[in-house]
Amino acid sequence: MRYIVFEECAVDELVSNRFFQTIEFDLGRALFELVAGHIPTANLPPEISLVKLDEGIAFTSKKASKNSHFLVLDLEQSDFIKEISENETIFVLQKTLRFAKKLWQNLSLNFSERVIPSSSKAILFPFPYKPTPYRVVIEQAPWSERLKKRNFAGKFLLVYKTGYGKGDANTEQAGLTNFKKAFEQIDKILSEARALNSDQTSNAPGVVQVSALDAVPSTNETSIFQSFDDWMKLLTNKQIEFINAEVTGAHRIEGAAGTGKTLCLMLKAISLLRKSEVNGSSKHIVFVTHSEATKRSIKEFLVVIDQDNFASRDRLLEKNTLKVCTLSELCAEQLAHRISDSEFIDRDALESKETQLLYVSEAYNSAMNADYPSHERFLSAELKDFLKKTESWNVTQMLQHEISVVIKGRASEDIDAYKKAPPLKYGIPINSDADKGFIFSIFRKYQEQLGAVSQFDTDDVVLTAIGQLDTPVWRRRRTRDGYDVIFIDETHLFNINELHIFHYFTKSDAHFPIIYSVDRTQAVGDHGWTNQDIAETLSGGAEPEDRSKLQTVFRSSPQIVELAFSIVSSGATLFTNFDNPLEATASSFTDKEERMAAQSVFRSYPNDQAMIEAAFERAEVMQREMTCKKGKVLIVGFDKEVVDCLHEYASSRNKPHLLLKKRGDVEAVGKAEASGKFVLAHADFVGGLEFFGVVAVGVDKGRLPPNKDQSSDNSKHFLSYASHNRLYVAVSRAKYRVELLGDQSRGPSILLEPAVQSRILTIAE
Repeated sequence: MRYIVFEECAVDELVSNRFFQTIEFDLGRALFELVAGHIPTANLPPEISLVKLDEGIAFTSKKASKNSHFLVLDLEQSDFIKEISENETIFVLQKTLRFAKKLWQNLSLNFSERVIPSSSKAILFPFPYKPTPYRVVIEQAPWSERLKKRNFAGKFLLVYKTGYGKGDANTEQAGLTNFKKAFEQIDKILSEARALNSDQTSNAPGVVQVSALDAVPSTNETSIFQSFDDWMKLLTNKQIEFINAEVTGAHRIEGAAGTGKTLCLMLKAISLLRKSEVNGSSKHIVFVTHSEATKRSIKEFLVVIDQDNFASRDRLLEKNTLKVCTLSELCAEQLAHRISDSEFIDRDALESKETQLLYVSEAYNSAMNADYPSHERFLSAELKDFLKKTESWNVTQMLQHEISVVIKGRASEDIDAYKKAPPLKYGIPINSDADKGFIFSIFRKYQEQLGAVSQFDTDDVVLTAIGQLDTPVWRRRRTRDGYDVIFIDETHLFNINELHIFHYFTKSDAHFPIIYSVDRTQAVGDHGWTNQDIAETLSGGAEPEDRSKLQTVFRSSPQIVELAFSIVSSGATLFTNFDNPLEATASSFTDKEERMAAQSVFRSYPNDQAMIEAAFERAEVMQREMTCKKGKVLIVGFDKEVVDCLHEYASSRNKPHLLLKKRGDVEAVGKAEASGKFVLAHADFVGGLEFFGVVAVGVDKGRLPPNKDQSSDNSKHFLSYASHNRLYVAVSRAKYRVELLGDQSRGPSILLEPAVQSRILTIAE
């Protein structure tokens, strides 16, 4: 096959049907196979007809006429599918079709779409975030003399060049051999399009059978509150494959923010229970969340998804049940007679860690006053420099990591084991046993703080629970009281201690059916371990795990995906264990949804007060332009000081707002939407949420990441790592629009430099 013709009305259907946007849908796969020449025909929606041509095919419609516009893709001359992957092929094709529509309708172009002045050429750069530009070059007036004679002047576009190679569009000439062949068959296309009906190709050889999906609502009408059966009609092939797969052991589902990981976990849990019910067997499943807010959200979604009410059944009375709980609740069941509710710092893991920070801070200040003078002369120069130059609160955050991950997790609170444990890559600079001795003295004071108020932190609870579970009594009982399958949402938010406990709750001590989602880019700070470490921890190292990777982003527009990709890419170049989940992703946005989206913008203001005031002004502009409720717009800050200023300003000026106090609190966001209030939050609390627009405040140099003049290199690495995480999470909450605000005297954050250079992010005048 040498060329493909796209008729205008067929283009409208291709860019507006969400199932053509990625090869993870059947229709997207069929479109790729047709363009690649792997199949001669396919079952497509009735709005599109396929016409077989000499050495090519045409996508047309029954509305096709001599007034229609046409795009001709010269496969032979352009090498269209040779330098890019299958998903990238569909992405580039969709971008090209949308560019063609803009040219036909004389619409305004964005920064990646250009018409060459004093020329008939137009150029599209579909991957603006890639260092080497990929070009699609279009001739807007091919074979112009012949077209004028046939009254087709201005009706045809020709794609004649694609790829990473350079060229001079002003001087180069498009070859017309294949275009002429296509044009000479235009009458055939018009006549056959009107005669064809959608059933003629159903039994043709080489047909890709595609389910009828055209009746499904578009993405912007889709609510998460749908039944299991309705959801199964909306999923990609990859998602359906994950949900229907047999559980043979540990299975990881990974993907960028907005790819539907949590939804897939819920649907898989219900799918397993429905199959068990039909088969007359018994299955008890536990679904573990990181926080109380997330648990409430999942229970709320399950009210609609779980129409068989598995989540509300009593395990003692029913054969198939689903328990949704936090890890603290799961452990508390085993420690019911050992630890009372009042002895937990907090049942919510996130709240527990916030309180834990305060105890660590007190322990650190006490140790610096009482113990540091006697330890100082034995400490390494790097640690002394770190403690001298680093702000107290930053040290506290890094100490919390050290205590949880290394002292309690890897060393089991034993000083000798701690001295042998390797240091965290982006943690406190520890270079000697004397350094570890001082840090351990801080840990002892922290434990004394907990003991003084008779409380236990999350790590204490988990490690104690492991002690009770790793016994002959539990090993005998686990076949009766354990779970057939364990689901873990947002595994990246649990530390290594917490993950070590999960395989004790399975019914078997040799087989670990644990299904979990992970996006390590959303985990704030360096936990010092990799996806492989997570896999081995959850499976007990006993067996290899299955893996599913979701690549279609449903939440965010292509512009926002590109910005998030740029942020993560800049982190990946700095940190060896910083994942980039956005590689090879695709957006499911249709042409209509893309028109709702806008280019991401950085705006600067004379001072912080002006920036705070502007945050609410920009939120109001966003809300009006998108004609949405105020609760669909998020105003997010990245440090406590900025969030407090935003809250104080909004309260003093009676600006309608709701301050989020827990991570992923969907219930609070729902209340804000219902009462007409903007959502205001710290970046650490917005994971798991989504909004139409996001206004990010304080995204400037010296503030993101924090850059105190005297900070040590280690604290800079840690804070930079955490800042990449936070900005990625905040940006990826948005569906259509992102605006970043900063102080004019500081300039845009260094995290934004790659996006600015690639013109993914516009600097407002």
